[in-house]
Amino acid sequence: MKYLLELIDVFKDLKKGIQAYAAQWTGQTYTAESIQAIIDVLEAANNDVSTAETTLTKAQAAARQIYKEKSAEADKIIKIATGFHADKPEQLIDYNIKLRKIAEAKPRPETVLTVLLIDDTDGVGFIASTQVDPVAKNYEWQKSQGVNPAETNTIPEMKFFKYTTKTTFVDDDVAKGVRYFYRVRAVNTAGEGPWSEAVSRVQ
Repeated sequence: MKYLLELIDVFKDLKKGIQAYAAQWTGQTYTAESIQAIIDVLEAANNDVSTAETTLTKAQAAARQIYKEKSAEADKIIKIATGFHADKPEQLIDYNIKLRKIAEAKPRPETVLTVLLIDDTDGVGFIASTQVDPVAKNYEWQKSQGVNPAETNTIPEMKFFKYTTKTTFVDDDVAKGVRYFYRVRAVNTAGEGPWSEAVSRVQ
């Protein structure tokens, strides 16, 4: 997490100062060793968060796959029930099926989306957006952090960030002076569309 990493860096710098001026710090409550103990606690917490994020990403991917499979099964059952009660469609209310035709399956998304990044109006974070895909049910976003803020051509490994029905969101989890990359693709029950080009920005 950004705030944990930033605090870890603060304590590491304090430790360096204490070690550089060890004589002045003799007998004080805080020592290089006690500062290191604090760093260890913070790093352990950050590792726990990273592990949880990895587990969540895997669970979300599995849930999306199950959702696609079971949505398709629900559509099949609705079609069967609609056929059974074609002569008395009012009976479909017992299934909580609306009296309508089953929508034809949408094709897999094919549009290569584009990403627009601007600073949030409060000066913290980015507003990320993309255009509406006509066959999309959801939008999958990936995010990554660049090594060099001045480098725009080297795309880092992109990682899962967000799965949403919306085409616009605000990301406040960004640090000043760091380049962040984002990309998006449209998703529906037929599959995933192509990834957009990765777009980056520094705040």
